Amino acid sequence: MVRASARALRCVTVRDVMRMQMVTVVPEMTVRELAHVLLDAGIRSAPVLDAAGKIVGLASQSDVIAPRATRPRADGMDADCASPSCACGLAELRVRDVMGPVGPTVSPDEPLPRLVRRFVRERVQRALVVENGMLLGIVTPIDVLGAIDEAA
Repeated sequence: MVRASARALRCVTVRDVMRMQMVTVVPEMTVRELAHVLLDAGIRSAPVLDAAGKIVGLASQSDVIAPRATRPRADGMDADCASPSCACGLAELRVRDVMGPVGPTVSPDEPLPRLVRRFVRERVQRALVVENGMLLGIVTPIDVLGAIDEAA
């Protein structure tokens, strides 16, 4: 069964299994807004796109919980203070201030077995499908399992 699935997937590319509908955010969005987007969509992270639609980073739950950027506030407290009165600076911090790097990307024409090896070797949980700097979709191990199920 495993060999049959592997054979069937040899001709499958990332484009065949990627999901094109995804939640994205913009660098100008506040971290508070990012938190709402992630919660409402039930996701852990979202690609960050600039005005031209090019991917510039990845914003995640951890960026909301423990922002990388801290800026001094006018009242002398840090943006990541624990005081409820400063609301952790979420109203002031922008996604561009806290987002991480883009992370693993993949070409839409990459053979699926190569991506599967990468998922295993690098312990990747998602790969953003990018062509010419433009985000086309996303692939997760769940998408790969769906392709294996269909091939079986």
